[in-house]
Amino acid sequence: MNPIITALLLSFASAPAGLGAQPGQPWTIESGPRSSQVNESTARGYAALPASVLVSVGAEVSYAREGVVVQVGAHQVAVANGAAQVTVDGTARPLAHAVYAESGVVFLPVDFFRELLPGLTDGRVRVDVARRSIRGSAARQAGAVAATEEVTPAVEPVPMRAPQRKLVVVDAGHGGRDPGASGPGGTREKNVTLAVARRLAAILREDPSLEVRMTRDRDTLIALHDRARLANRWRDEGQPALFISVHCNANPSRSEKGYETYFLAEARTADARRVEAFENASVKYEEAPVGGPMAFILTDLRQNQHLRESSDWAQLVQNRLREIHPGPNRGVKQAGFAVLRGAFMPAVLVEIGFVSNPTEERLLNGEEMQREVAAQLARSVHDFFARTQQASASR
Repeated sequence: MNPIITALLLSFASAPAGLGAQPGQPWTIESGPRSSQVNESTARGYAALPASVLVSVGAEVSYAREGVVVQVGAHQVAVANGAAQVTVDGTARPLAHAVYAESGVVFLPVDFFRELLPGLTDGRVRVDVARRSIRGSAARQAGAVAATEEVTPAVEPVPMRAPQRKLVVVDAGHGGRDPGASGPGGTREKNVTLAVARRLAAILREDPSLEVRMTRDRDTLIALHDRARLANRWRDEGQPALFISVHCNANPSRSEKGYETYFLAEARTADARRVEAFENASVKYEEAPVGGPMAFILTDLRQNQHLRESSDWAQLVQNRLREIHPGPNRGVKQAGFAVLRGAFMPAVLVEIGFVSNPTEERLLNGEEMQREVAAQLARSVHDFFARTQQASASR
């Protein structure tokens, strides 16, 4: 999937507090009909923009220990923190100023965008430093005709395309040699999450307007960082999409109980950090866990336009679970879950109950509770798309 379908950036002025870079003048980032703004940073005495700007003009940005790797069309660009150059397809290209990281965000000097980016995109991206604007246009599909070209009317009427289905990616937490949490009665989290995820997918597939995918539909291990990548790969250009990861909570205290839903941001509470650490510990079962400081992802994704949508959907999930769940409503929280990183769509992780609590363990093992939880999660999906459609219609 081409990431150009999403305009990922909001201005730093609207981003959550905590970004350390000094804001400069705003830049306008345009990709097709979408437009957003991001402030340049002047923290090092020269103008620079976050590397995530590149995503909005069609690039894929991967975070590594020393910086970022950017895929722009057929070109691969390696960007190292502190270097006054980038490597394009193995060849060093000098920059007037150095790349740097500030509060976890990788910044590229403006001369990279002005001098290198247009050539890397075959002219599809235009950079106007004087006007502080970056304009990208989607690459033409095979056989497509530009709007400025004259088109001969077709002799036969062209049939209307069916409305694009909305994508829902259902992720069953853990799996394979990663059992997740274990309950006092021997329940394994991976089995409960798979059972609920299967039921959820089955309910959603009854709606012909939805395309439903599962990251795993059997007891197998899928790397945390691959789950969001799968979701992005399955999503077609412009397709509305959601990503939900189903988990069971655990706590050393068997009295803890209830349900909570997370979206991706830096954890604010000790309890959120505890849950984050437990769920992210699954990387120990993977052969090649993703490297690089988590802060690179967390601070960059704060600018993601899906942050607010993820938060809103998390609240819809909580509202629905409240109707059937006997445990306390522990609310919407935020944490840096690896499974949610890089999902270019609204994404949440729901903890449907504490497998470490004997009472909730028995409930989570029961088919009735699994059916009810799956049904309520499905309703939250419909709630989200209905709200989105209503908001679009009122504009």
